[in-house]
Amino acid sequence: MESVKREYTRRQRKIKAMITIELEHPEGARLSLSTRDRSFRLVAETRDISWGGLCLTFPVLPRDREKRFTPPKAHSIVGNSITVNLSWPVLTLYGEVIRFDSRDQVMAVIITKVSDYDLWQELCNQEPGR
Repeated sequence: MESVKREYTRRQRKIKAMITIELEHPEGARLSLSTRDRSFRLVAETRDISWGGLCLTFPVLPRDREKRFTPPKAHSIVGNSITVNLSWPVLTLYGEVIRFDSRDQVMAVIITKVSDYDLWQELCNQEPGR
């Protein structure tokens, strides 16, 4: 497998987070879904972060009727909107799921918006251990 050159340097950071994944459905299915079926809230932890994205790990994945978090259907999570609320520093990140590995319970997210860009940039530029 060929190594991918990243645009921004990744920093290893373990930050507890609450995430919400907004599920997108075909227009016809949207009418039959209840509100709780349109999104998932999960506890996660960042593995690494960068100005343009982050990697999340999950202690436990949910059981859902559609089995979206199982290896055969993990691809269905990709492309959905995600909100990541970091516990400390208090920061909200908005983005899109670009990769999900249900076996390793790892998710890659590209960031599209941040609640405090200065704080996020400071966090991304800090050396590990600070």
